[in-house]
Amino acid sequence: MLSISRCNLVARLSLNRVPCAALSSRWKSSVPSQKQDDDFGSGEDGIKISTKPSHLRLEKRSPLMKNMFIGVVDTDLLVYPESLNRDEQSRVVSERESLERIVRTSEPKDLPQKLRQAGVFGLQSPLNHGGKQLIETELAYFNEIISKDFATGLISGQHNAIVQLLNRFGSDQLKERCMEALSSGSQTVASALFEEEAPNGTMFSTIASQDVDRRQWLLSGTKSFVIDGDKAGYLLVLASTKAMEQISAQDTTITAFLVDTNAKGVRKSAATETFGLEDVKQVAVSFDNVEVGDENILGREGSGAEVLVELLKSTRVQTSVLGVQLMKQLLNNLTKYCIETKTGGGHIMDIESVGEELAKATCSIYAAESMIYLTTGLLDDFVGQDAEIEAAITKVFTAEKLMEMAIQPLRFVGPQALTKGHPLEILFRNSVQFFGQTETIDSVKFFVALSGLQHAGMATHETIRKDRNPAMNPSHVISKIFEKNTIDNPKQFVNLEHFMHPSLDPAAHWIEFSIQRLRLATECVLSRHGTEVIGRHIELIRVADMAVLIYAMLATAARASRAYCIGLRHAEQEIYLANTFCQEGHEKVRVLAKQLEQGQFITTDANNMSLSRYLFKQKEYFFEHPLTKNF
Repeated sequence: MLSISRCNLVARLSLNRVPCAALSSRWKSSVPSQKQDDDFGSGEDGIKISTKPSHLRLEKRSPLMKNMFIGVVDTDLLVYPESLNRDEQSRVVSERESLERIVRTSEPKDLPQKLRQAGVFGLQSPLNHGGKQLIETELAYFNEIISKDFATGLISGQHNAIVQLLNRFGSDQLKERCMEALSSGSQTVASALFEEEAPNGTMFSTIASQDVDRRQWLLSGTKSFVIDGDKAGYLLVLASTKAMEQISAQDTTITAFLVDTNAKGVRKSAATETFGLEDVKQVAVSFDNVEVGDENILGREGSGAEVLVELLKSTRVQTSVLGVQLMKQLLNNLTKYCIETKTGGGHIMDIESVGEELAKATCSIYAAESMIYLTTGLLDDFVGQDAEIEAAITKVFTAEKLMEMAIQPLRFVGPQALTKGHPLEILFRNSVQFFGQTETIDSVKFFVALSGLQHAGMATHETIRKDRNPAMNPSHVISKIFEKNTIDNPKQFVNLEHFMHPSLDPAAHWIEFSIQRLRLATECVLSRHGTEVIGRHIELIRVADMAVLIYAMLATAARASRAYCIGLRHAEQEIYLANTFCQEGHEKVRVLAKQLEQGQFITTDANNMSLSRYLFKQKEYFFEHPLTKNF
C-alpha cells in the first residue's frame, strides 16, 4: 500500500438518459435562494456592502479527481455548477460593474491606486471588518476585472487568500490588531515561503524556537523572492518548529506565523525588479531572532502544513484567473494582428497553420476557464470539499497553456513582438512571470500524481499486494492474463453519455475511456514500484499529465452541455469545441498510459537517464565538435 503524508508532501514541494433540465438543476439545488434582508449597492467609490446572506453549502462529497485514479466517478458532479443563485448573481454583477467603470475611466498609471481605494484588498475579509466576504466563485469573477492590472491582481490575490486564512485560523487578538488595516488595504500582507538555502534536517531552513516562559518564539532564517515584500506590512512565514527525527505519523514539522515587518530583527534586502510585474519589486527578508508571540500563530503549533494546503488551494485557482485573462489578451491581440496584416499572398488569417494555432489557443482558454469555475463550485457548494488536486490541476493547465500562447507572437509577428513597451512584449513578460511565480510547475505535478496515487494505494492495496507477489497469488495472475479491460482496449463502466447532452456523446466516450486508462495506468505504476514510486519522477509527470487532461476534458464537456441545454449564445460552437478538445485530449492520454505500461526500458526513459548521468559527471556539454578529426 502506498502511504504518503499529503500535508508533508505539499510542504516539501511545495440507466437512461437524464433530461437536460434535470441535469442543470441537480447542482443548482445546492444553493437555494436565501430569503434575507440585505442592503448592498455599488458606486463610483467602489463596492459597498452592509450585509450579505451566507452562502449555503451541502455536505461534503467524495473527491472528484482522486476517485478517478481508481475508476470511480461521482456523476452528480458532472453537471457544471451554478454556484450563485439569482440573488447572489444579481448582487455580484452589480458590484462588479463599479470596478469595470473604474478600469474603463482610469489612466494605467492611476489604476493600481484606484483599485486599492475600491476595496480589492478586502474582497474576502469579514463584513464586520469592512470587507466583502466573497466566496471563491465571486472572487474569481471579480479577479477577471482586477487582472486588467496584472500586478495588482497578483498582489491582491495572495493578500486576500492570507486574510481569509487569518480570519479562519488567527487568534482573536491577532485579528483585532491587524484585520481592519488589511481589509482596508492601508497595509498589505505577502507570503514568505521560498528559501534558497537547503534545509538541514528540517522542513524549512527558517527555524522558530520556543521560549515557553515568555510564551513567544524566536524566528531565524531567510526567505527569498518575496513579491511586494518591500511594501508589505505583514508576512506569512512558514518555519520549522521540530527536527525531522521527531516526526511521527500524527505530527507535522512546520508552523505558520504572521510577522510584522517592522518588528525588531526583520531586515529586507534591496528591492530588485521582476521579469514581469512592472513597478513591483521582490526582496529577500531575513529574520534575526525575531520575537513572535503565540497569538501570531495561524492555527496551532505544528499545523503549518494545513495552513499551507489551504493557502495553495485558494491561490492556485485565483491566480489561474489572471492566467486566463493574459491568454485572452494574447489571443485578442494576435487575432487583430492576423486580420489586419497582409502578406504577399493575402492576409495572415488565411494561412491554415495560423488558424489552427489560434483555434487551439481558443480551446485552451475555454478549457482553463471551465476548470476554474468547476473548481470554485466544488469549493463553494460543499462543506470542506477535498479539491486540492483540482486546484493544482487548474494551475498546471493554465500555466502551461499560457506559456505555449506567449511564444506564438514570436512566430506570427516576429521582432516587433519583442520591442520594449509593445503590448505583446509586456504580455510575454507577464506570462513568463506567471509561469515561474511562487512554485515550479513540476513540483505541482508531483503533488497531483502522488496525491492521486496515495488515494489509489489506500483503496486498492489488496490488489496491489497481489500484483507485487505473483508467486503467492497464482489465481490472481491468471485472472489478469484474461483481463479484457486493457489500456489498448478500455471498456465503458459508467456510461457518461447519459449525463451530458446527446451532441456530446463522442466527448463522453473519450472521457470515459481516458478515466479507465488512468485507473489501469495507476494500478500498473503502483504494482511495479510500490512505495518507491515517489522517486520515479518521469512516470509521476506522466500520471499528472493524464489527470490534468482528464479534468480539462471533463470541465469542457460539462460546461458545453450546460450551455447547450439552457440555450446560451454560441452554444453550438461550444459543443463543436468540446468534442474537438476531448478527441485530442483522449489521444494524448492514450499515449501517456501506453508509455506508463511499457516502462522505462521499452520507452527511452532509461537511455535518457543514462545520458543525463554522464552529463552530470562531465559537468557540461561534452561531445566533440562536428569538425574534430581523430587522426
